[in-house]
Amino acid sequence: MLGLHGVENPGRPLTDEVLAYVARHPQAQDTVEGIAEWWLLEQQIAHAVSDVEAALGELVGDGFLVACQCKDGRTYYRLNRDREQEIRRHLARVESAPEREPDPADPTA
Repeated sequence: MLGLHGVENPGRPLTDEVLAYVARHPQAQDTVEGIAEWWLLEQQIAHAVSDVEAALGELVGDGFLVACQCKDGRTYYRLNRDREQEIRRHLARVESAPEREPDPADPTA
């Protein structure tokens, strides 16, 4: 459920999400349902793509994934098989660790 803040960016007011969309698409008009489903979804996808690109960059930088640019110009990502056992150990640790409560004093939490 959407609140007063954007789903993908809890610090950004939902009103700003709507304004950002109409600023990019000045001819746009829609119903409440259409705005929630299409306008905000488009922005969530754009933010998610940015977040995924950052995560992939980190994983490639750490050597866990290999990036290959293909003839079509797009980059494809795959497991670095040389690090597979290390990755599995890491995932086992992460999955077995108890979830910690976010620390309000920690900006990265």
